[in-house]
Amino acid sequence: MKPTTTEQYDIRGILEEMRDDYRRAVEIGEEEFVTTTSDYVIFALGNELYGIESRFSREVLRLPRFVPVPRLPAHFLGLFNLRGEIHAITDLRPLLGLPRQAVAPRTQVIVVEAVGLTTALCTDGVKGIAAIPLDSIEPRQINLPGRGSEVLSGRGP
Repeated sequence: MKPTTTEQYDIRGILEEMRDDYRRAVEIGEEEFVTTTSDYVIFALGNELYGIESRFSREVLRLPRFVPVPRLPAHFLGLFNLRGEIHAITDLRPLLGLPRQAVAPRTQVIVVEAVGLTTALCTDGVKGIAAIPLDSIEPRQINLPGRGSEVLSGRGP
């Protein structure tokens, strides 16, 4: 008598082995390809690009008309009214040790909110939003100029 297919091959064993191989491959694949990312609003200051986590940004605006306030630190450009709320405009250049520049027509502000404080960050222009893997962000440098180490969390790719 000729053996049947079931007798020649252990079909159940083969299927169980294939299932186990598939599960192992999926687990390994998930570990290799799953990476945590965060969305950043990318903006320019001079020739450099910077980013701020998008969860802190409320909106992007052209530079609004603002009122300079005397005796404020160099990084405060002044105050402006945004739909009935008064906010400061913060120039990041002095905080990062960069030279101050005159306000240009392409200047934009990013209205940000964190720990109960809302301000507008003055930029040379917003470039867009990018999802950046968290493991690609290098820890911040200790010897950044000015107060840069207080405001930067790291350097991206």
